[in-house]
This record gives sequence, C-alpha cells and structure tokens, in this order.
Amino acid sequence: MLRRTLASTTLTAVALGVAGGCADDDGAGDDAKVDEASTAAPESLSGLTVDARRDPGCGCCTSWVEYFKEHGAAVELSEDGNRSSFRSEHGITDEAASCHTAVVEGYAIEGHVPVGAVRRLLADRPEAVGLALPGMPADSPGMGGDASTWEQQPVMLIGSDGEMTAFEY
Repeated sequence: MLRRTLASTTLTAVALGVAGGCADDDGAGDDAKVDEASTAAPESLSGLTVDARRDPGCGCCTSWVEYFKEHGAAVELSEDGNRSSFRSEHGITDEAASCHTAVVEGYAIEGHVPVGAVRRLLADRPEAVGLALPGMPADSPGMGGDASTWEQQPVMLIGSDGEMTAFEY
C-alpha cells in the first residue's frame, strides 16, 4: 500500500453499512472517554470534513456518523450499496470486516472505531493501511453500550501487508 503521509486537515470518511445487524441507537451521542495515551493527538475532529456513505437503511452507520459530528467533524452522509468493493480497494480484508468503511487522511478505518483511536492514528501516522474494529461490538460507538468504555475497544492496526496487530491508543 502507498505510504499514508497526507498533511491536510481534511478527514474523509466513507461509512458503508451491511444489510442486517445494524441498530438504530441513540446512545452513540454520548461522549466517549479519551484514554490518556491519545493526548498527543488532536483534541477534536473540529474543522475536519467527513464524506460518509452507507448501505441503505443502516442505523448504526448513522449513529457512528453522529458520534463523529459530536466530536467536531462536519459530515455529509449518502447511500452506496457497493461496500465490499470499496473495502477491498482500500486494503481491508474480510477478516477485518465490519459494517462501515472509512477513509481518513489516506488511512482506511473499518467499523465502529472510537474517535480516540483515529486521533492517535493521525498523530502517529504509521505506515499502514489503517484501523479496524472487526465485527459489530455491542459496546462501541454507533452500536450503543456504555460510552465511557468505548475507548477500550480492541482496535487493530492493519499493516501494509494486511496483517492485523493490536493498536494502542
């Protein structure tokens, strides 16, 4: 994969939902607790633009987008039923799959990844495809649960070779 070194402050996220499994959850609006490890990263997503796409009718995608908006990102949401092709084009394997795929300053973000992990990724800018929170964990941004524990989700770093390793944030 190309080295991810974009210096712009534009956040482009493409959230695409899968049929079934998505929940319409209002809990996504709760503020997430940011781990101390993410303090080197930007304080918020303020000033960043998010272009989000999803499969028609996926409620958790809408909730995840709202969560990003509440952390300062400007988000436009549109529908797109071709998620698997988009995911593949950005180096996300089926093993890492979830219900939304995002592109954030050149990095792929798969699933209900917490804001703190994205902040850390953008601060550190490792040579990698991006981040994933495989599956659809019930206690994650957009899915619900306790917002104070969202930053404890086991996010994975997807290496340039497609290998996933634990991502500390």
